[in-house]
Amino acid sequence: MLGGASFAYLAVETSTGPHVTPLLFAATPDRVWFAVGRGTVKARVVARRPKVGVVASNDRASVAIRGEATLLERLPASPAELARAPFAVPDFASRNALEMAAFARDVALRSARPQRLVLLSVRIDSLDLLEGWPAEAVLGWMSAAGPIALPARWSARTEHARVPAGPLRDAGGPRTAAACVCIDESDGLGPLAKRGRLLRGEGHATLRGDVASVALEADRITRWKGFRTETAAA
Repeated sequence: MLGGASFAYLAVETSTGPHVTPLLFAATPDRVWFAVGRGTVKARVVARRPKVGVVASNDRASVAIRGEATLLERLPASPAELARAPFAVPDFASRNALEMAAFARDVALRSARPQRLVLLSVRIDSLDLLEGWPAEAVLGWMSAAGPIALPARWSARTEHARVPAGPLRDAGGPRTAAACVCIDESDGLGPLAKRGRLLRGEGHATLRGDVASVALEADRITRWKGFRTETAAA
């Protein structure tokens, strides 16, 4: 996994298309690990639709992963997931120590009651190293084989996302699909510094050479700031 990556973006399949959010993560050789709220969209849908996409990024490159997710509290989990979990927890704690300390601080400041966290394991079935593509934003794209997550350059003026064409071309399928763009605008440690937008709707992809242009016709937008999340018509 990329050194220097603080967050990874997890794309899951909902009934209306892909849903992408940034999350703290840890990694073992063949899996990516997340801690997710028990009652979140992610936790609810992966039990029924386990195919997911993941993007992890630093300021020079990204990796785009496709795989299958398992919630470890939903038994039976495979022996492989159970065997690797003890190795993932120390990595998660050490990688995210500052964020976890800031989380405890912000919960105390706001007397918040965060959801109980559960461990989510993503088996890495395929991985693309995308040099020169830091995740300024992340595109979620619905393919026949499940959701794809790709690093994107998003233009709010034209409502277009530019993404590496290779993974989109490899996925095949139609050039029009349910899509979303996640724009993380966080500016510090802890949940009170977290904010961003998720635009969801229909995407239209044009592939030319190594770069694809995706026009997003957004029909709804989810905004998050601190502990608050709201969704409205775009």
